[in-house]
Amino acid sequence: MRDLWDAEHRCTNCNSIMKKDNMSIEGMEIRAWKCSKCDEIVLHPEDAQKMLVFNKIKKGISVKVGMLGESLVIRFPKEVADFYNIKKGGEVVIKADSKKKLELDVKN
Repeated sequence: MRDLWDAEHRCTNCNSIMKKDNMSIEGMEIRAWKCSKCDEIVLHPEDAQKMLVFNKIKKGISVKVGMLGESLVIRFPKEVADFYNIKKGGEVVIKADSKKKLELDVKN
C-alpha cells in the first residue's frame, strides 16, 4: 500500500506543488504539507486525528473504576491506549500531584 506521506500534493488554492513540513503544535510533532506560494497548510490526516484525540483527552475523559480481586482498576478507553501506546503488560507510573490529582507516566 502506498504511503500518503510519499505522495505529491497540490495546493487547492493555487495548484502549486506542496512541500513536506514537520510542525510542532501544542508540543506534538505533526506532519504537514505547505505551499510555498500562498502558505496554505494541510495536516497529514493521521496526525490531525491524533490532535483531535489529544484535545479530547486534555478536556478530560470520564472512566469507571472497577475491581479485580482486592485491587481497584482503571480502564483506559481504546483511543487513549492507542494514543499513548499503552498495551497489556505495559507499565504506567503513578505519581501524586496533589490530594485530588494523580499524574501518570507511560513507560514505553
